[in-house]
Amino acid sequence: MGPAHSKWITIRGLVIPAEWDETGNVIALAISTFDEDEYIIEKNREEGRLYSLIRKEIEASGIIRDSKGKKRIEVRDYKTR
Repeated sequence: MGPAHSKWITIRGLVIPAEWDETGNVIALAISTFDEDEYIIEKNREEGRLYSLIRKEIEASGIIRDSKGKKRIEVRDYKTR
């Protein structure tokens, strides 16, 4: 079953930690946009590269989904700002 809504978008914002393991390591990321939206970054090849960009501004393009009231993005391409 897929989410009810998904579409391609480009967003700009800061890469931030979204989840930590029991020892304090970051295990999930999000993009916090300047209009105060937050998009959880879905796991894929591009997501793995974004850990080095925590607290950096990026422009990310990908597929956005609304899942249980949370915005999620599958980043397909990004560039640092």
